[in-house]
Amino acid sequence: MESKRTLHSRRQFLRGAGGASIALPFLLSREGSTRAQTATPPERLITVYFAQGIPASVRSNGYTGALAPLAPFQSKLTMVEGLNCNATSPNNGHSHGSTAFACGLSTPVLSTKQGPSLDWVVYQASKTNTPLPTLSVGISAGDNADESVRYNHSWRGVNQPNLVILDTLSVFQQTFGQVIVPTTGTADPAAILKARQRVSVLDTVMADYQHVMSDAGGYSPAIRTMISNHLDTLRELEMRAVATQMSLTGQGPTVSAACKGPAAPMDMHSIMGPPVNGVNPKTTPYFDLMWPTMMDLYVLAMRCDLVRFGNVTVITGGDSYPYSSANGTATNIHGNGYHLWANTSIRPLVTDHIQWQMTKIAAFLSRLDDSSFKDVDGGTLLDNTTVVIGTELGDDVANHGMTNMPFWIAGAKRRFKIGNFNIPGGRSDVDFYNTVLHGIGVNTPFGDQQYSTGVLPLM
Repeated sequence: MESKRTLHSRRQFLRGAGGASIALPFLLSREGSTRAQTATPPERLITVYFAQGIPASVRSNGYTGALAPLAPFQSKLTMVEGLNCNATSPNNGHSHGSTAFACGLSTPVLSTKQGPSLDWVVYQASKTNTPLPTLSVGISAGDNADESVRYNHSWRGVNQPNLVILDTLSVFQQTFGQVIVPTTGTADPAAILKARQRVSVLDTVMADYQHVMSDAGGYSPAIRTMISNHLDTLRELEMRAVATQMSLTGQGPTVSAACKGPAAPMDMHSIMGPPVNGVNPKTTPYFDLMWPTMMDLYVLAMRCDLVRFGNVTVITGGDSYPYSSANGTATNIHGNGYHLWANTSIRPLVTDHIQWQMTKIAAFLSRLDDSSFKDVDGGTLLDNTTVVIGTELGDDVANHGMTNMPFWIAGAKRRFKIGNFNIPGGRSDVDFYNTVLHGIGVNTPFGDQQYSTGVLPLM
């Protein structure tokens, strides 16, 4: 009979007919091993992009106010200010900064970044062989799809985006597989979604599951419980992903009567529509509905070691959509909010919107930092993942300014100093990206080298 160690190393997946497979937790192969608490965690890097920028005066309050959602992670955060972005593009600062994010290069066209992104460079350097090389997910207000640099922030190279996934069911299918839906020949999307509720990817691996859970599988009761709980979680997320898509198509409970999915892309400064009774539909309930399931799926994929690198996007560059809070309403948070930052009466509303984006980032960090799931060294996934957070504009958001840009590094195996650092002397975002790579052990020059002057004092 095979040893438990050999069984565990082979059982990274439950397998079914036709090549179907369901990923199991990464630590299953180390459960019960005396090496589990001394092993070296694998390299992981995720970039997080948020839109519209953040003025220095908002950041000056530290982890209070707009940045309060990040406060629980202060002991694992490096905040870097004072950096400049020098990238250019055919459009304005929103596109300049989007082009540069996690890439550090200008572009003559908005359809592509001009080189690989940070996550792809580390993926290649690590020689990782995971089922998914990268994974990009996010929420978007759906402006101009031709401006790919604003939407996609994981790139293999010129004209090679790792396309961002913008809906929950597609995220589930990308990470945990698809099933054939019995629809009696109908092509109606609503009928297909309704039928999708009645089937599960777990059905495809039932025979293997029953073997694993039997005495013949060779697993201890603790391992069997671990597998069973994992599959319960997976089925719950599958049902949530389907239910979200049904809600957005009017087939189930909705967060708000005005909550609708984005219309077809229009132009960069358009507001999502169409209007309902003369009023543009609210979009933040739509995003709020999707985000928890997206983040749960993303982190579960990392726990299963399906992926170690990628991007999470909180609104794409320069998006225009309605936003409301206790401090007011803007029919276009882009043009009637950030662009009016000089108007002090608008600032509370814009600050609320920044805080709303920070809650989305904090939700991702919280799931990574869940102490109930231990990595191979006993730390959390956040401890052992380099999370690089940034945006498209710097201090002067009203005028598309790209000076005094903010960045954060979270986790990163404690390679970087913890705290807030204001870098003097007009250093660039390119220096920041090269510093991140240097900490990981990748010293190949990255980004536009005319703006590279060496690593930052963050190590």
